[in-house]
Amino acid sequence: MAKERPRRIRPRVIASALSPLLLLMLGLGSALLSACAKDRAPVDYRYEVVEVRPHDTRLFTQGLLIHKGLFYESGGRYRQSRLVAYDEHATDPVRELRLPPHYFAEGLTELGGQLYLLTWKENTLLTFDKDSFELLEETHYPGEGWGLTDDNEHLIRSDGSDQLYFHEPQGFGITRTLSVRENGQAVARLNELEFIEGTLWANIWHSNRVVQIDPSSGQVIGSIDLSAVVRRENPSGSEAVLNGIAYDEEHQHFWVTGKSWRHLYRIELQPEP
Repeated sequence: MAKERPRRIRPRVIASALSPLLLLMLGLGSALLSACAKDRAPVDYRYEVVEVRPHDTRLFTQGLLIHKGLFYESGGRYRQSRLVAYDEHATDPVRELRLPPHYFAEGLTELGGQLYLLTWKENTLLTFDKDSFELLEETHYPGEGWGLTDDNEHLIRSDGSDQLYFHEPQGFGITRTLSVRENGQAVARLNELEFIEGTLWANIWHSNRVVQIDPSSGQVIGSIDLSAVVRRENPSGSEAVLNGIAYDEEHQHFWVTGKSWRHLYRIELQPEP
C-alpha cells in the first residue's frame, strides 16, 4: 500500500502548498534575527588615561583633530570664535585665525589639504587652506551645523538631532542621511564627530558618553562612559561640557576634552570582557 500512486502524489502536493508558508516563515525568521542583531547592546569600552596635557580654556571646543603632529581646533561663541593649530607637545598656537564676530564656529575636519569648518546658525561652511588658514570658499547650506568629520570621501555633519548628513566636499550637497538608533530608540543631541577605522564616534551634548556608530546602519555599536574624566577635570560652568574627539593614529589612542576645559586627555580603549 505504501507504493500506491495516490500516496506518491500526496507529498508533492503538500510540499507545493506549504512552500509559500515555509518561505514566509524563513523570511520572518531572517528578519527577526536581523532585528535582534541590530538591537544587541553596544560594547562598553573600558579605558585608561595615559597622558594629560594643558588645554587653552579660551577655546569653547567645537571641533578637534590631529593631523601630522598638529592639533587643529575650532572654538565657538559669537565674537570669540577662532581656528587654531598647535603642536601636540606645546601650548601656544603655531597658527590662529579669529573669525568675523557674526560667526559661531562649530565642527571641523581636514580633507585633501583643506580644513572644513561649520558654523552654528549661519548656514555657512567655511573652507580654509590647512597650512596658511587662507579662506578659500564659503558654501551655504540649510540647517544648523554642529559636528563635522569625513570618511575620506564625504563630509559628515551632525545638527544636534539623531540625524547624520553625508555631504559632497564640493558644493556640500547631501548624498544621504543616517538615523542613529540604540536599542530601537533615537539617539539625539549628536555633537562632535570623528571617523575612525571605518566607524563613526560622536559626543552627545550634555552627556558624559561617547558613542560608536555603524555608518551603514546607524546602529550604536559601542559606548565610552567618560564620567571619571569629567570628574577629574571638574569643569566650571553648566556649558563646560565634554566635547572634542581626536584620534592619534600613531598610538591608536583617543584625545578627548571639553568646552573651556583646562586639559586634554589621551585615553587607551579596551572592550569590556
